Amino acid sequence: MAKARRLALLAFVALLAGCGGSSAPEPPHGGAVLRLTIPTDPVTLDPAKVADLPSLNVVHELNAGLTRFSGSGVEPDLAESWEPSENGLVWTFHLRKGIRWSNDVPITAEDFRRSWLRALAPATRSAYARAEMQNIRGARRYRVSGSGEVGVEAVDDRTLRVTLQHPVPWLDEQVAWPVFFPVPRSGTATSGPFRLASRTQGRLVLDRNFNYWNVGKIKPRRIVLTTSFKHVDGYLPRSRAAPGFQWVQNGVNPQIAKRALPRLAVELLWLVTKGTALADPQARAFVNSAIDRPDLVRRAALRTAGGERAIQTVLPPAMPGPDVLTIRRGAVEPAPRGLSLTLAYSVEDVYGEAVAIGIRGQLYRRGVQVELKPVASLRDLAALAGPPAKPGIDMVLLGWSPEFFDEYNILDLFPCGSAFNVAQWCDRNYDLRMGQAVRELDDGRRYKIERFLLQELRAAVPAVPLFSASDNVFFEPGVGGFRWSPIGFYELMGMTRS
Repeated sequence: MAKARRLALLAFVALLAGCGGSSAPEPPHGGAVLRLTIPTDPVTLDPAKVADLPSLNVVHELNAGLTRFSGSGVEPDLAESWEPSENGLVWTFHLRKGIRWSNDVPITAEDFRRSWLRALAPATRSAYARAEMQNIRGARRYRVSGSGEVGVEAVDDRTLRVTLQHPVPWLDEQVAWPVFFPVPRSGTATSGPFRLASRTQGRLVLDRNFNYWNVGKIKPRRIVLTTSFKHVDGYLPRSRAAPGFQWVQNGVNPQIAKRALPRLAVELLWLVTKGTALADPQARAFVNSAIDRPDLVRRAALRTAGGERAIQTVLPPAMPGPDVLTIRRGAVEPAPRGLSLTLAYSVEDVYGEAVAIGIRGQLYRRGVQVELKPVASLRDLAALAGPPAKPGIDMVLLGWSPEFFDEYNILDLFPCGSAFNVAQWCDRNYDLRMGQAVRELDDGRRYKIERFLLQELRAAVPAVPLFSASDNVFFEPGVGGFRWSPIGFYELMGMTRS
């Protein structure tokens, strides 16, 4: 029996070694061929147009930017160094010497300037150009009209100068997003660790890009990405919703995860403060105090492979920086007389229904009736939540996943004019301090402002933070070298099989 198992294992290894068959020639150097399952086929491989997380991740393997997400920050990629001016309005990036596309053509600062203007052009309709590029001087006008000066200058082949509307402390993180990646003038050349060898329905083959400046760090000679679960070396994270937009966990690993990966994602129970009973601060304080977060986490864990944990702040535990200021549950506030609420959630959220039922039960035990309003999809839930929320909606179960590593990225949900402020809570002093925070380049002083903003949220309770979720991965024994950023980007270039 043992001999049969060994023969079966040898046959399986041989099968893996022969996987990835395509019209592309085998790379001439060593390294493993790895087959990995991804949640869906990429919608597009155009860095300017990607918006879903699977597409963003594949583009992240094929292309490179000035910087690259790594762990809880960024590291140099095509740029070897950069510095902001003293007032923070001008950032200068210095490209590495000798960087080249996969077709051996040099990569220059002009490639970046041209590609950024392309991403901003109205015809491109780039979601992330709108989300990430608006702080560049002239970008807002250019995105609407396609004309006007934009603060991006190729000083010479290796120097890119970026001028902003106002200081942005985390521009080095923003330029790690694929929308900032250069694209070739023509053809399909790539600038990242891999090049595209072939693409068919449900299957992409990526080969090592020998022109990548850091090619020595690329361990596999070939990566086969497939939507199939047969004969693979591992399952990559199943999340589909990209950071920087409303978020629900809409992917589940098919097996118990071998590793739980922290996300910068936090599930929020939004309390609508305009035209509802929750306009009363006492009612919001009651809901916050009545929520039993650990109980909701236990309910969520029944639906997923685990990793969720209760939190008491709008900041996800994976967020680096200053100490977290918690929104404590404390003693349960008395329920306002006759309080009755409606809770909207999406059934696309794999734990949405379980959590919504849990919230209804917790509030019912405090004498509050809660009507559940399920909707089919995240898109439908966003339409219902607004802002402004549709009449009759008091609470909305809807999370958020930041796109860079600063508390500001979560706190920016709550200003009066925020397009994502489901609570419709408005405090002009809060907005004023937010304006100060985004312009403060000194981390210590900015963290002090952000702690004050967290205190305001704790007192006002426009949203109740419930828990932070994790992504999950599964790899066969002997497969290693997988790197992960809590923003949701993974790195495959260091993966190996022992």
